Amino acid sequence: MKALRPERAAWLLLLPLAVLAAEIDHVTIEKDGPRYRLEGEVMVEAPIDAVYRVITDYDALERLDKGILESRLVERLDDNSALVYTRLAGCVVFFCRKIDRIERVEETPPVGIVAVVVPADDGDVRYERSSWELGEADGGTRIVYRTEIEPGFWIPAVIGPPLVRNVLRRRVAATLVNLEQAAVEDQQ
Repeated sequence: MKALRPERAAWLLLLPLAVLAAEIDHVTIEKDGPRYRLEGEVMVEAPIDAVYRVITDYDALERLDKGILESRLVERLDDNSALVYTRLAGCVVFFCRKIDRIERVEETPPVGIVAVVVPADDGDVRYERSSWELGEADGGTRIVYRTEIEPGFWIPAVIGPPLVRNVLRRRVAATLVNLEQAAVEDQQ
């Protein structure tokens, strides 16, 4: 079997995003020092309440992202804040990781949430803050997703950042599309 040259393999990483691009307004990724900043925006054909229920269904977040192996509500702190556990898995080329994290989630029903990873001494994530902003628009919901993350593990400098960007871009795009499907199912 003939091995793919790196420049051809890079194109394969972009294919899933190209398939989803018709439904995504934009997905951008920037690297600033050790941190990655992502933003994705999409218009979904589902009501805002259904979208909000899906992003706050902490026991079923794996339906949004195939990289989420497990999720669960750890503790409800008050009516609009919670601690949420997620176990993630992901690979960039042959570098694979499983990441366990707990996030403090602040909810603003029905227009969004902000989640910040609770720091851990031996954590896989040094810093992460994510937000979901929801707004009613054109009979559906406009979603703006933003995250800033600093991994707590080594990423090879030569190949890491470009490949990490592509993997993150694909995952954010897929998550936004999966969210629409889950919200539509939630209505039925």
